[in-house]
Amino acid sequence: MRLFLGAGLAIAMLLTLPFAKDSRAQSASEQIKALKKQLEEIQKQNQQQIEELQQKIQDLEVKKEAEKEKIIEEIKAEQKDAWYNKIEVSYKKPGDGFTIKTKDGNFSLNMRLRAQFQFSVNDTTDELTATDFRIRRLRFYWIGNAFRPWFEYYIQVSADNGSDLQIRDAYFNAAYEKVAIPRVGQFKVPFNREELNSSSELQLVERSIVNEEFSLGRDIGPALYGLLGNYVTYGVGIFDGNGRNDVSTDSNLLYAGRIMLTPCCGELKYANSSFPIGGDYKIEPNFGEDKPLIAFGVAAAGMEGLNIDIKTPDASVDDRFEAIGITVGDFVQLTADANFKYKIFSIEGEYDARWISPDANQGVSTDTVFDQGFRLQSGVFLIPRLVEVAGRFSYIDFDASVPNIQGVDEPDNSWQITPGLNFYMSHSHKWKIQLDYSFIKNEFTNADDVDENIFRAQLQAYF
Repeated sequence: MRLFLGAGLAIAMLLTLPFAKDSRAQSASEQIKALKKQLEEIQKQNQQQIEELQQKIQDLEVKKEAEKEKIIEEIKAEQKDAWYNKIEVSYKKPGDGFTIKTKDGNFSLNMRLRAQFQFSVNDTTDELTATDFRIRRLRFYWIGNAFRPWFEYYIQVSADNGSDLQIRDAYFNAAYEKVAIPRVGQFKVPFNREELNSSSELQLVERSIVNEEFSLGRDIGPALYGLLGNYVTYGVGIFDGNGRNDVSTDSNLLYAGRIMLTPCCGELKYANSSFPIGGDYKIEPNFGEDKPLIAFGVAAAGMEGLNIDIKTPDASVDDRFEAIGITVGDFVQLTADANFKYKIFSIEGEYDARWISPDANQGVSTDTVFDQGFRLQSGVFLIPRLVEVAGRFSYIDFDASVPNIQGVDEPDNSWQITPGLNFYMSHSHKWKIQLDYSFIKNEFTNADDVDENIFRAQLQAYF
């Protein structure tokens, strides 16, 4: 019985074995499919997450670039408004100086430096021959405008002949309307042509003896300048009468005025200078244009009650007072000049006159003392704008009625002949070498004549 039961059980197991195998195989396949499906779902989810992360990264990069561009624009805007982007710096050519200015034109500063190195030999009657090397002129300039283009300033400081720094010019112009330009400060008195011509633009090494005697130099006060059309420029002023860098201690003032007519051919422009003319009609005597340029000028100046014990003008009039033997008197001066230049040729002439009226009770005659002088000067270029020969004749006639004062050597008349040779390396007055020789004769009535023989060589450098 037990045998039959065991055999039946074995047979049953054998019969069910294939079905178990098929069941297990089907279960594994389904598991694989499920796992693959699960894997696909995981991959799909991961891909979606990757895409989302990539989109976030892209959005962040776009935002970052936008912020970067915004920051760049803000920096550019800040830089655009920065002070250093509102300023222009330039240096064009020798003599024009170094310029700093704002782009709106409201502020500008032009800085210049000029030096003249001179060698001279002076042989004067009854004196030792003097041989001299010196820095004849050393000048520093600050020129420009402030707050508005028309509010101008001009400052010139000198250390001539090794002296301490001194202010030569310091003034302001309100050049809002060129017809009438107020000026206040220290500057050249608007009088004779040769003095108004800058020492940087002289046709010969030094100015003439006529200028030395009759010029009024620089002084302090208010003035009015202007241009009338293209033909007339003028300047009038009231001054302390005590020269530059000094203080007036009385109420006697110096009055001066000049007018210049340019009847044809050239162009007249306003320039911030000692006498405000630019264009073709600069005060410089030479360098003509391809058209004839003609200019005429007249000026007058005077002062009542000059007391040379109290004040001394920047002129030689106080020396003349001493020669006359007075300390107090009135004086009036007149001058007239004419200039013509055309291409390589130039010529100009100047006449000066002075009347001195001594005050009474000084122990001398109260008759008016009349002195006069003239200058004739010309030049021609051997090589245009490069090599020029020039010459000048100057003459001073002192009033012969003035008695000789003991201890004062004042000639009855003086005259000067000066030939010269110029080399303009910059084709202008900026960089040049000048050579000239002056013979000066001082003629006395009751004494021997005094002759001066002066040779000069000078190099000018203008930055």
